[in-house]
Amino acid sequence: MGFVDKVQEIAEKVGDTVDKGIKTGSDGYKKMTEKSRLKKEVTRLTNEMNNIYIGVGKKIFAEQPDSQQFKTQFDNIREKEREIAHLNELLNDLEDKTPCPQCGELVTKDARFCDKCGTKIVRPEKKVEHVEAEKVTVCKKCGAELVDAARFCDKCGAKLDI
Repeated sequence: MGFVDKVQEIAEKVGDTVDKGIKTGSDGYKKMTEKSRLKKEVTRLTNEMNNIYIGVGKKIFAEQPDSQQFKTQFDNIREKEREIAHLNELLNDLEDKTPCPQCGELVTKDARFCDKCGTKIVRPEKKVEHVEAEKVTVCKKCGAELVDAARFCDKCGAKLDI
């Protein structure tokens, strides 16, 4: 067996090894792809099932709000609803928005009509408290506020009538 024959034999062994590696890699890739597909399907079905559970729970909550069997859970739900409402009010204040009394959509606080349903937005009149202003002494010449017991204006130097 000559040199060329030896090289050809080695090349065939390398080729067989590469083919085997490709087949193994291809099989591994196919297996990995199938595992991923199956995991996604399990997750999708689990999410659908959880949504059904949620729907059942909401239906029981709506139809049997005073159920003693679920009293603790229902009380927790009501508390969370109050917390969410409060947080939404804070968010609305920060965004300068208020809910429309007709459709509930958020409108700016200075809107006169809802831009979703057209309802006129009536806001309660703001109570203005009248606070008596402190008596402030001002300079008759320049109008500057005067310091107590001053004999001259510290802004324009005018002599004050005391």
